[in-house]
Amino acid sequence: MTQLPALLNVLAATTTKKSSASLVPVLVLLVIGVAFYFFFFRPQQAKAKAARATQGSDIEIGDEVQTIGGVIGTVLEIHGDRYTLLTGALGPDGNLDGAQPTRIVFIRQAIARKIERVSDLGEDLGSSSVNDPSEEEHDPEAEEA
Repeated sequence: MTQLPALLNVLAATTTKKSSASLVPVLVLLVIGVAFYFFFFRPQQAKAKAARATQGSDIEIGDEVQTIGGVIGTVLEIHGDRYTLLTGALGPDGNLDGAQPTRIVFIRQAIARKIERVSDLGEDLGSSSVNDPSEEEHDPEAEEA
């Protein structure tokens, strides 16, 4: 009879060691997962939240913007998160040329970026040193030869 309690003691000791040994890898994986969350996912979520909060805050009425779908237009109205854009090409006098202008309402998240006006770019190109063939001086002596 004295051998039975000793045998049960040995079985209990080996069973406990096996269960604690299998628990260590699970705890290691759990610690790695928690560390991965705090070092990678949480900072990225904070950056994305800050970017969403500041997106579109510098856009005012009259600015020319591009949407995430590629639509370019001028901001006419801002009502909370809704931006009303007027699309179409602006002529040299500031009025719309070409097709009938369209008013489209977008939410703030759909505005990708603020862009420079085309008329501003045209003025910059006019001051460059590139010669435009239509602006060359007419030389009557060259025609006679």
